[in-house]
Amino acid sequence: MVEQDLRVTKKNLYETVADQIEDMILDNSLRQGERLPNEQELATRFGISRNMMRESLKLLKERQLIVQRNGDGTYIAKPEMDSVTEVLNRMLRLKDIRYTDIFKMRSLLEPYACHLVASRESTPDLDKLEEYIEEMVKAKDIWDRRADYDILFHVQIAEWTDNPLLVCFIKSMADLWKTILVGGIQTQQVGHQDGIEFHRRILACLREKDPQAAEETMRAHIERSAVLCRDYDSARR
Repeated sequence: MVEQDLRVTKKNLYETVADQIEDMILDNSLRQGERLPNEQELATRFGISRNMMRESLKLLKERQLIVQRNGDGTYIAKPEMDSVTEVLNRMLRLKDIRYTDIFKMRSLLEPYACHLVASRESTPDLDKLEEYIEEMVKAKDIWDRRADYDILFHVQIAEWTDNPLLVCFIKSMADLWKTILVGGIQTQQVGHQDGIEFHRRILACLREKDPQAAEETMRAHIERSAVLCRDYDSARR
């Protein structure tokens, strides 16, 4: 641990200490996997009580920046992407996001993702998208399963961009998106086959390595889905 004057005033003590340790983790002064000193030593270094230090560590654990192993000590960690996705998902639910907000965000992110993937020099395993489409076809009357493969199709394209933040945002919308998707397909039966055809067209654009066509087709797909899901969203409010 970096030797420096870490004493703080008695204003929001445990939060201030937690913030200081977080900054040290983020700037790599403390590295992932590094073992922290025990509570008493940390408390002495920061000039606070052991109980206050315990509260700081509790806050850092909630932020998923440390892990505490019984009988072994406290270690620096980095939040997993799935954990970040879960936090964003909870935020979306608490904010009562409307279906139009989700489709607007998707129309910004996913056409861009398609453009990137179609522009790649190396071709990803596009047969995986073909498999998802076939599973969607098989699950015609099992709407929950049909929606799962639909989402997998879109998430896979995002993952091929190698942009973890983009993947995080798309995954974080998945639960809300799935509810709307299932309801939309049930309300507008044409939505099932319509979605299948759009997915096939998107896949064809990716196989042809046509970034512009891939981008435009994905945007058209999302805009069409928004229209088909509109009646369901209106009915549930």
